Amino acid sequence: MATIAITGSTDGIGRAAARRLLAGGHTVVLHARNEARGAPVAEELGRLGSVRLVTGDLADLDEVRSLADALGQWDLDVLVHNAGVWPPEGAPPSRQGHELAFAVNALAPHLLTALLHDRVRERLVFLGSGMVGSGRVDPDDLGSPRPPRRAYADSKALDVVLALAWARSLPHLRVGAVDPGWVRTKLASPGAPGDVENGGERVARAAAGEWAGGYTAGSSRARTPRALEDPGLQDRVLAAMDRLAGVGTSRS
Repeated sequence: MATIAITGSTDGIGRAAARRLLAGGHTVVLHARNEARGAPVAEELGRLGSVRLVTGDLADLDEVRSLADALGQWDLDVLVHNAGVWPPEGAPPSRQGHELAFAVNALAPHLLTALLHDRVRERLVFLGSGMVGSGRVDPDDLGSPRPPRRAYADSKALDVVLALAWARSLPHLRVGAVDPGWVRTKLASPGAPGDVENGGERVARAAAGEWAGGYTAGSSRARTPRALEDPGLQDRVLAAMDRLAGVGTSRS
């Protein structure tokens, strides 16, 4: 059985995925923004199997680095970048001054990957969205203020670019993105057609290895916008993200 870390796993899709993975006998490392949010969930899910808990605010790169240190104490089989925000109108920027959705949904996963890829043995899973096709990725304009819907779509398109770019850089790992579907969570409309358990199942299947990498929606290959598949764009994005995350060349 695998040891699987899932960011943002005390609610929504992440929690549903954790529950399924525990039922399958895997060890799950839960992540919460803080101990107060994480401890009750860790206690509840701990009744289902082997659970560990780490904490850290993904809107603060200093806390992301501390989170990487905490995760680095284990040999992880899988790291799932599940945590995400849809920023409210007028949301303050991240601790380092970046637009909030960019910071949490994309920059934090990139930094965690840069710091932990040599401690992950099998898979890196990013989360896409049905809004990827409407997102824009400009390596020269990452993290600047924009309206909430645009910010979220751009961050999810960026996640797909990061997944494809890291897959090229880390050929020994299976790296990709999965679209969990439009499901009823705090991020989505109450009228979303899918149940959170459906999204959790998609993520859990990817984490458990029922997944070929690339960009998928459920068990099927999702259509990646052609512009996002450009290796030149991916390389420029990685360089820009390294700079914004404060790391050197993150490929080894």
